[in-house]
Amino acid sequence: MRFLLCLAVVLFGCVASLPEDHTLSADIACETARMVVQLRHEIAPTPVSDECENCDGTGKIGDGKIVMTCPVCRGTGKKLKSVCKDCPK
Repeated sequence: MRFLLCLAVVLFGCVASLPEDHTLSADIACETARMVVQLRHEIAPTPVSDECENCDGTGKIGDGKIVMTCPVCRGTGKKLKSVCKDCPK
């Protein structure tokens, strides 16, 4: 029974605390969304690795019995700087 009483107080308290001015409610929602976007951009990105994503930096792919050189990194285990051989610089 106490739970229902607390729930009712929380629900009615939250409804009673909302502003009557709808433009103010929209401004609060807009400001909240802006802050969420701003905080997402402040999170540090994961460090960039030069490790090949296809072979996880080993230079080889396979299931254990059959192993072959990774065609993406050509066995180096590192990402290639450029895929294009004749690209204009």
